[in-house]
Amino acid sequence: MAALLVLCGCQQAEPHQDLEGEPVATLSEVEVPDPIFTSDRKGASITEDEIKSAITLYLDSSEDLDEIMQAFQETIYSEEEPTREEMDKVNKTLSLIEENDQNFSDFITANSLPADYAKGADRISRYITDYNDYIRSLDKAFDRFDKGEMKVSDLETLLGSSGSVNGREQKKIEDFLREKDIQTRAFQQ
Repeated sequence: MAALLVLCGCQQAEPHQDLEGEPVATLSEVEVPDPIFTSDRKGASITEDEIKSAITLYLDSSEDLDEIMQAFQETIYSEEEPTREEMDKVNKTLSLIEENDQNFSDFITANSLPADYAKGADRISRYITDYNDYIRSLDKAFDRFDKGEMKVSDLETLLGSSGSVNGREQKKIEDFLREKDIQTRAFQQ
């Protein structure tokens, strides 16, 4: 188990960085965010203000949902047994993460975005969705490892395969957000 924690600690693929030394909230302290990103617009020409607002809501919702998952990880690492209410919160969060990602992806593909936002919005969508998929795959792999169905070398391979979730892509997103003056809690700008 110590090897897993060391392997996880070596990853640089997390877009939602905590400030060093800042304690992570407990699972009972964090609230499921309302709202997440939703839109029923299709075939519309989206204005600059609308896309900025959409990106902010998507990233802030993603950050809030990730905070719940970090609190859940802390609960697991502390070897505390989550309560039924906490597990319900985690399950709802997992569902909202998928919904938030899908809603934003649908929004940016079904509408016409300002030209200088299309690439950045797509990069953000892919990065956050890939990050969430990566975290889910790690969770499944750790479960398999705990059951003896996976070796440490298999985990090392998985840990190294974060795809587009890397420091280079994160920097491009941070630069885009700064350039477009998009204020968000994600990426600790």
